Order: sequence, then structure tokens, then C-alpha cells
Amino acid sequence: MRFLPLGELPPFKQIIGTDRRKQGEYPKGSMPPEGTVLMTEPGEGTPLGLRLKTFTKSFKIKASTKGVEIYEGGKVAGEPWFKSRFPAQKQALFVLCKDNATMTWDKPQLKVLPEDLRSFPAGQIRLANLSDRGVAVIIGDEKAFAVKAGEVILKPMKAGEVPVKLAVQDASGAWRTILQNNLTMSKKGRMHAFFYKAQTTDAKKTPVKFFSKLEGL
Repeated sequence: MRFLPLGELPPFKQIIGTDRRKQGEYPKGSMPPEGTVLMTEPGEGTPLGLRLKTFTKSFKIKASTKGVEIYEGGKVAGEPWFKSRFPAQKQALFVLCKDNATMTWDKPQLKVLPEDLRSFPAGQIRLANLSDRGVAVIIGDEKAFAVKAGEVILKPMKAGEVPVKLAVQDASGAWRTILQNNLTMSKKGRMHAFFYKAQTTDAKKTPVKFFSKLEGL
């Protein structure tokens, strides 16, 4: 299994010292914790290194651990920061983001997606909506379709540059375009695509963020 945390860097403060400036610490819960460790066997862990919008490498967890547990502070000790049951699939992607209600990383929101080629083959775009509202999508010259909050949809996608348009309703009910651009698909690739709740100062105008990643197979 592997992991993908989604989100943006929070605003940071500069602390002015006697001879230099330095970045202040991020507020608690505004970022995934540092020194994350995945328990791969009972009492033993492997550094996970969670970074926003970056896929981790693949990990194997022994069945004797009885679940997926992530600890902070560089070691397996105390209560886990995150825990979940084993996924039904042997190959799975754990997508994490801030909880839509609290907008913190204290208890992150989770979407588990199958990674095997039968479930997610080449030539497909997989759209997973972790936000709290639906998104309207147009891919190429296909008809528009909706990806509801919490929904995951697979669609075929031709190789080459494909125009994609995404829109979402803001708080006033007006439709806001969050992307109007080309995505490039390879002949032997698949496209990961995610929607998640915006965390930035322009969230009222653009309440949903989009992230995509082409993966060669």
C-alpha cells in the first residue's frame, strides 16, 4: 500500500531574530505531523515521510499488526496519529486530507482506492472527490458529468493532450471554474485526479481544489 496526503501549505509567520529571519512553526493541526512512522509489524515501524501532494513509496504490512497505524515523533509509541482497518484490496492507495468539518489534520479524512490494474487500468482517469460538494466535469468533447461528494468515477481518456474543464458551485450558488486546461495522458499511463476542500484565503471563491498526477505503467 502507499499513501497520498492532499492539501496546501498554511500561511506561515516570519520570526525576526537579532541577526536573521526564520520561519515560525505551523499551527498545530494545519499540517501532517513530522516524523511519521508506519507500523509494518507489531512494535516496529518504517519512516513514512508524508509530504503534501506526493505519493509515498509502496509498503508491506504484516497481517499480525491487525491494521494500518501511523505514529508521529519518529517511533512506534503511545497512541497512533492515524489508524484504519486493512483494506479489502492487497494493493491500495490511502488518500488523506484535512477533515472537512474541522479543517485540521488531527483526525484526517480518508479515502481508500484500489491500485491493481484490473480496478484502475491504463487509459483511464480516476476522479475521487474528497470535498464536501459536487463537481461538474467535461473531458475532451464528451458530455458533462458530475462527481458527487465522496464519489469515485473512472472514465476512459485518450492519449495525448486532452482539454478538461471543472466547475463547482460556491457559497452563493454561482458556478466557478476551478480548472480549464489540458491534461496529458500517455499511451501506457493512468491519470489520478482528486478534488478536496480548499483551505486557502480564496476558499469562498474557489471552494474546491484539484490535483492530478499521471502515472506510467
